[in-house]
Amino acid sequence: MSRKRVFLLNTAVLTVSSMLLRTAGIWFRSFITGRIGASGMGIYQLIFSIFLLGVTACTSGIGLAMTRLAAEGRGSMGCVRRCLGLALSLSFGAAAALWAGSGFLAERFIGSPAAARPLCILAAGLPLIACSACLKGYFYAQRNTVLPVLGDFWEQAVTFGLSALLMDRSPLPPLEALMLGSTLGEAASVAYIAPAFLLYTRRHRPPRQGCGLRSVVRIAGPMLAGSFFRNALFSAENILIPVCLRKNGAGGTASLAQYGVMHGMVMPILTFPLSFLSAAASLLIPEIAEAGARGDPGAVRRTAESAFRWTLRLGFPLAAVFLAFSDDLGSVFFGSPQAGEILRFMAPIAPLMYLDNVVDNMLKGLGQQMYSMTYNLTDSLMRVALIALAVPEFGLRAYLVILFASEIYNASLSIGRLLKVTGLNVDIAEWIVLPALTGGFLYYALLLLKRLFL
Repeated sequence: MSRKRVFLLNTAVLTVSSMLLRTAGIWFRSFITGRIGASGMGIYQLIFSIFLLGVTACTSGIGLAMTRLAAEGRGSMGCVRRCLGLALSLSFGAAAALWAGSGFLAERFIGSPAAARPLCILAAGLPLIACSACLKGYFYAQRNTVLPVLGDFWEQAVTFGLSALLMDRSPLPPLEALMLGSTLGEAASVAYIAPAFLLYTRRHRPPRQGCGLRSVVRIAGPMLAGSFFRNALFSAENILIPVCLRKNGAGGTASLAQYGVMHGMVMPILTFPLSFLSAAASLLIPEIAEAGARGDPGAVRRTAESAFRWTLRLGFPLAAVFLAFSDDLGSVFFGSPQAGEILRFMAPIAPLMYLDNVVDNMLKGLGQQMYSMTYNLTDSLMRVALIALAVPEFGLRAYLVILFASEIYNASLSIGRLLKVTGLNVDIAEWIVLPALTGGFLYYALLLLKRLFL
């Protein structure tokens, strides 16, 4: 099978699976919202924003290092063991820190002492997440998407099923039941992916050329440091939003509810199309890494051009759909008119958001993660400062405007770097103007259809 057909097949597998998983994720959030309410969803999001720091500490960069080293022909079993060893060492350290600080974090940052036990439960899953991320990175480098995708389905099925069962049948509080279901899902993922990796490497012998720990750290280190600091700022931002909304006049429950609507309802819908865009974007990392390793700038440029064009061709029509059906989506999934209003406001930035995600993945494949890290860090710093200054004065609308400005800033820098590295020339008329016009026509066509039939 040709390389192009393999790439398209893998993209199709990841796209379909990611769409199904994200659809299930939105349904599950709708189910959770019905049980714990918008303010409960706000606490749920705050817990996960802190847990994300632990996940970043043990996974960010390790999976990328595994993918790039294996794609460059250096993915020996010794290299896999070094990546796994580093990931597990970091994960146990992060789990211990999260466990020890759970009470302090719950009381001082989340504002709910009851969040301490859910944080402890999630901490136990960090070594499992680290192991899965490393082994999945190896499979992606081998252009084998089926095995990790099946693992994702298995993990989500166990997580959703056990979470719902524990909420209904166990004496645990709802948040603890949800976190225990999540941790058990991660255990199920490792129980699948580890034997699958051993069977795969018996049939397909890894190359003899290996890598030293220095090579792993050289790739993973900058990505790990940048992602950790960025997610630390992201967690600070998430904790700051309800605080600033309270200063603007919202009560404690109301501020958590507004935060829960934004990050627990609107963002999952707005980022849903990344289910099929991220699929192709993640596969671009080994493709571009391999093309760069063999010194083929033409292949790198063609890959970047195709990704750029197709992302915008899909992004603008998708924004039109969100604009036309924002109220319907907010009501159907979450029964929240406010979710529809926020979705309508955020929809125009969606094409740039999707393009930024794809461009970031291409920069990682080209070894430009230091630039990507710098852009993300400055963006996060700027956003936290603006939230602290503007949201207490102007409320939720100020936060939405800040998100707009942040996305434009970050995407502009990332796109500029990609164009410089690849030597790609943008055809503004074909790549931007034509998709934007298509999205505009689609928006008015959808409005007409709504009036005629709904």
